[in-house]
Amino acid sequence: MNNIKTLYTNLRAHVESHYPLLYLVTFEEQQADQLITELAHEDQRKIYEWNLARGIVNFTHKQPLADYCDLASALENWLNDELTNHFLIIKDAHLALHDNPLAVVRLKALAHKLLHDNETIVTVILCSSQACIPPELEKLITLFDLPLPDEDRIHTIIQRFVEMLGDSIDKKTLNDLTLAFRGLGEHEINQLLYRSYQRDGQISSQDVELVLNEKEQIIKKSGILDMVSSVEQFDDISGLKSLKKWLTQKSYILHNLNEAIEFGVEAPKGVMIVGMPGCGKSLTAKATAALFKLPLLRLDVGSLMGKYVGESESNMRRALKLAEAVSPCVLWVDELEKAFVGIGSGGDGSEVATRLFGYFLSWMQDKTGAVFVLATANDISALPPELLRKGRFDEIFYVNFPNLNEREGIFSIHLNKRNKYSPSIDIKKLAEKTDGFSGADIEAVVKESIEVAFINNRATLTTESLMNVINNTHPLKVVMKDKVKDKVKEYEDKFNSLKIKVAF
Repeated sequence: MNNIKTLYTNLRAHVESHYPLLYLVTFEEQQADQLITELAHEDQRKIYEWNLARGIVNFTHKQPLADYCDLASALENWLNDELTNHFLIIKDAHLALHDNPLAVVRLKALAHKLLHDNETIVTVILCSSQACIPPELEKLITLFDLPLPDEDRIHTIIQRFVEMLGDSIDKKTLNDLTLAFRGLGEHEINQLLYRSYQRDGQISSQDVELVLNEKEQIIKKSGILDMVSSVEQFDDISGLKSLKKWLTQKSYILHNLNEAIEFGVEAPKGVMIVGMPGCGKSLTAKATAALFKLPLLRLDVGSLMGKYVGESESNMRRALKLAEAVSPCVLWVDELEKAFVGIGSGGDGSEVATRLFGYFLSWMQDKTGAVFVLATANDISALPPELLRKGRFDEIFYVNFPNLNEREGIFSIHLNKRNKYSPSIDIKKLAEKTDGFSGADIEAVVKESIEVAFINNRATLTTESLMNVINNTHPLKVVMKDKVKDKVKEYEDKFNSLKIKVAF
């Protein structure tokens, strides 16, 4: 509730300071209406509402007050009316303003009228599920996000529901459900509580699974995050012992999160894995989600870019809020250095990237939800230094090309995975021959060898047939020998200076 009180205080301050256009981003229209009603009651203001569905309506009952008119027409009426001591509410603002230049310029004209007419005390409040701020209105609009319920509020919602049933709830069940409901709106929480009760006539910790299934639906419907199905396990990864040990420790904390928090342990923030391509970074991300037994979400920052001012930042906010909505989860940001390319280089594109980067950093620093961020990067030199300091990630690990023992393990894993392992195959000989091969290179060797054997009348896979493919394979370390050598040297210097851990 403290978050709502803070928002109300900020809105009140802007209303009293005669800001003309306030933009409230929320899916919870009923809660937004309650806030506006409280603001209006304090000043005894009248409220006019326009929404895309029915035009100008009664704010309380949502019944039309006149024949339907579009936003541009409603704004024309408001420009001509002698209004004072009013709130003008525009619902579905992102849809109504999109590709509607007449509505945009009339809203701008209304804002200028309110700014320069001291006799007219009017505040326009735009409400919609996402921000849409055309460039013409950028300097006139102040953006607000309606916060999701915090833990105290979720506690209250659950307890009220249980009391309404004439039942009681134990502390563990209350804590488990509160953690599961984090990131959902009040309407969604109440709906899920009703579904849980209808299913088995009680509210219990078993309902957490229902909540997680609902959160998966939220991700699928959003279109800005990908839910990655993962079957990879840590047994599918050879080497990386120190990284696996570290992740196993974090897994124990996440599996006992409520007890850990009560003990004073903070929820893990995340890990960054840097190193050469093909050395297991993406595979580790998928295996980590399986180890944690959590959903794996993939964030593609490039897909968040929009054409309107503030749209990219709004998409970033939505993506991170969605990640918190399905928490606990693993949020995988692949090739992080490409996500924020151009920061500090000037130009419109880099300005957007810089704002996104700033928001991402702030979220990483301040997030309280159980979102474990797993970022992977090929080129650490392209990353801004602010991202590498302590407090953003719990740890940074460096992944290099596999050594001899690890290459043996990689061959065994991929041959066993395809039921082609045979004691007659000399794994050690293959590993010795593949010095400088990445894990991806070795997997490609095994796959091509099996393909050749199939074409040759399903011949048996042998050491010699594998060696033939190896001899015709040119790994990255050979093809770009000088560049890879320089890059490895750069990595080693960097991780020594930053005390980055080696994953092997």
